[in-house]
Amino acid sequence: MSLITVAELRDLVPTGLNDVRLQAIIDREEAIMVQRCGAHYADANTRITTVLPGGGMNLYLPRRLTSVYRVTENTTVLSQANEDFRVWADEGRLERLPAGSVWGAMVTVLWVPIDDREHRKAVLVELVRLSLERTAMHSESIAGEYSFTAPDWELARAQLLRQLMFQVI
Repeated sequence: MSLITVAELRDLVPTGLNDVRLQAIIDREEAIMVQRCGAHYADANTRITTVLPGGGMNLYLPRRLTSVYRVTENTTVLSQANEDFRVWADEGRLERLPAGSVWGAMVTVLWVPIDDREHRKAVLVELVRLSLERTAMHSESIAGEYSFTAPDWELARAQLLRQLMFQVI
């Protein structure tokens, strides 16, 4: 099921397309979003297992998180209560403790992401809007009286999708 309905989209984006065609665009844009940024999560109880390479002082999950259930470093289960690691939820980051320690070669994290469906809905609306506004022309000029230049559509799409992802530096 889509994050947004045709009716919700029509309230925000004017279009002459019929419901079937508009739903097809919603579905296409949402599929691209999921492919590039990961699945939507239906509730705050969705647990995700992520396997990450260690070796550094920090691990970065693909999204912000609400909680961490279990962290396994190689074959050892670590504990936040024993101060083996610290969670930086808004950064999607796990810091190995004590300070200066590094993670083992392979780390498995069982965690719950934040519920970011409202943010994803907003991005999806803008992706659909961009798709509806897209033209084949990049630039057009008629006798010096009329001129049209379209935005870089792929850059605009990438900027919208980037809002949903962390960029590990």
